[in-house]
Amino acid sequence: MKDASGTVIDGRYTLVSRLGGGGAGTVYRATDDAGRAVAVKLLDPALGQRAEMRERFEREARALNGLSHPHLIRILDFGVHEKTPYTVMELLTGLALDQMLEKKPLPLPVAFEIGMGVVAGLSHAHTHGVLHRDVKPANVFVAVLQGAKLHPKLLDFGLARFTDSERWGAHATLTNEGTVLGTPAYMPPEQGLGSRVDARSDVYAAGVLLYELLAGHPPFVHESRASMIRAHVLSPVPPLAEARPGLAVQPALQAALDKALAKKAADRFEDARALLEALQRVPEPAAWT
Repeated sequence: MKDASGTVIDGRYTLVSRLGGGGAGTVYRATDDAGRAVAVKLLDPALGQRAEMRERFEREARALNGLSHPHLIRILDFGVHEKTPYTVMELLTGLALDQMLEKKPLPLPVAFEIGMGVVAGLSHAHTHGVLHRDVKPANVFVAVLQGAKLHPKLLDFGLARFTDSERWGAHATLTNEGTVLGTPAYMPPEQGLGSRVDARSDVYAAGVLLYELLAGHPPFVHESRASMIRAHVLSPVPPLAEARPGLAVQPALQAALDKALAKKAADRFEDARALLEALQRVPEPAAWT
């Protein structure tokens, strides 16, 4: 996508510099008409011609605009500029979680705190009838707050599904059963098989993310998409103590992970709120001796 720095969006937002982007769009540092720093995400113009992609982009803005939680990215505005959908978000300083995990395993207190924050944000979404469907480190931004405190924010609700039709409207989903969306390394068995997903599917993905935070790597590592999906469907998840030698694993933590990562959705926590409550009963990492 061509660098759009210098562009003024709807006469209100001036794009200052490119911050990053992916296959669907680009994020820019910008200033609003009051001079405040914000982040603006533009959908790639080529994708903007496709109705489904426009709707995905807009449903992310719709989902986040209807949710307010410290561990969810905050949407300030959204609209369409010269046929290109855009969202305006709070500007954060920090690093994407996947980039943090590339360097080395995080200290356990940091890893556990980040994981708890992600689950807390997801719990809020579930409570308000929103499924994320693509929970993974690349969709978590770890902001650096005053005093160098790390604060995770769950973002990218482009694959969101709305389960509360009274609140969100009758057309709450874009995909039908049999459609496989998401990221294989974090995909629950039913999602990999194209079956219907619900809050328990997000619980599984959050369990994989928490496992990776604590172990330093995800439970399964395969090169091909098919092999990764097969592992999530059929292979037992290695216990944390085997995944990170020397880690003293609290029984309550292993039990919570085992339940979150159960192969059958019926055996998992019913939603992220239940998972969060289980994790809150785990002793602080300082007591993991």
